[in-house]
Amino acid sequence: MATPTGPDYNHTLSVNHDDLKYFADTELGAFLKDLAADPGYRAMLSFAGEGGGDYSTLQLGHGSEAALSIATKIQSDFKALAGGISTDLKTMGTQMTEGQLRIRLALTLMETAHEEAMTAADMMAILTKVSAATPTKPSTTTT
Repeated sequence: MATPTGPDYNHTLSVNHDDLKYFADTELGAFLKDLAADPGYRAMLSFAGEGGGDYSTLQLGHGSEAALSIATKIQSDFKALAGGISTDLKTMGTQMTEGQLRIRLALTLMETAHEEAMTAADMMAILTKVSAATPTKPSTTTT
């Protein structure tokens, strides 16, 4: 029988430019597109009274709502529930969109830094030129 082991903290995680781009454009993009097109999400928005849709009121009792004295309370409670769910889903969508934009900004900064980066050899060449052009100070000894 194998002995269970805990997490191995001796590894490093690296994420490269392509990984971030894929996550922002493909994964987050697909999630946001799927959320906007999801019929359940759109139904919750409609029940909450936000936007058009096929659903505006929870129907109880097959047209005989008057027979159910609690029907109005159930309808208002369900509308409040739908409003809370739709608010949470919209907040999540906004946060995902902001995350996508932040990843894209980070990618732009990475690309700019890469284009402006100097190699160690470039830096040494500049330092050599600077040190060769710097006049030496005369020695000041007192006797």
